[in-house]
Amino acid sequence: MARRHRSEAAFFNRMLVAIVALGFLPAVVSEALAWSLTPKAWACVAGSGVCCGVYYLGLARAYGASDFTVVYPLVRALPILLVGLGDVLRGRYPSPMGWLGIVLVTFGCFFAPLHSLREITISKYLNRASVWMLLTALGTVGYSLLDKVASEVVHQGPATAARYCYVFFLFAFLAYAAFLRAFQREGPPAKPVGWALPALGGCLDFVGYWLILWAYQLTQHASYVVAFRQLSIVIGVILAFVLYKERGLALRLAGTSLITAGLVLIGLWGR
Repeated sequence: MARRHRSEAAFFNRMLVAIVALGFLPAVVSEALAWSLTPKAWACVAGSGVCCGVYYLGLARAYGASDFTVVYPLVRALPILLVGLGDVLRGRYPSPMGWLGIVLVTFGCFFAPLHSLREITISKYLNRASVWMLLTALGTVGYSLLDKVASEVVHQGPATAARYCYVFFLFAFLAYAAFLRAFQREGPPAKPVGWALPALGGCLDFVGYWLILWAYQLTQHASYVVAFRQLSIVIGVILAFVLYKERGLALRLAGTSLITAGLVLIGLWGR
């Protein structure tokens, strides 16, 4: 959706506005009644939201400067290993099979969106978009680790995860708006973005990350949850072949097979 009109920065901004506007009343009322977020959770979600603002800024600028097939695998693969290192620093050591699963998912992320091995060149990965891709990945690592910490100090359950998710996107919107004002030098988007797609994207984004936050409450390892998020690549590749008859079947099936094998290892033997 963000790529549809090639106005990614404006799309993400309107998407965050839609989340904040649509969720304001239920979030405020439910949190006033439940008081489910502790002071430590508020500190975590503030920092996490800023990291998410960094993520959206980097993603918008990276999409504008490079191909989707280069940006997407890098910004999805790098955080998996880095969040795994974050688990280690917190004393939550993944098992050997868990590490193997994380590595397989990481490599699978690099290959699954590609059509041909000829697309893997130094110039495609090291270019003017590299800084933005790295910034995007670091933003993902930041909000993933902070949200995992918060999940351990709040009242457990999906309702708390939903309230935390709203506050997360509220801070993300504030940070992203500030970053746009500071870094976005372009004029208005060439094509109108509208509100329908950003609002739909916001609903999907909110529900997706709410499930992630709920999953953080059920496991010790943030890296396992971040790895399982990459199942979306497997689904996306399958849909791309079924709906759009895309090329590169062998390489992309190899990538999705690595992701699937890694997820099976994590699911069965990760602890």
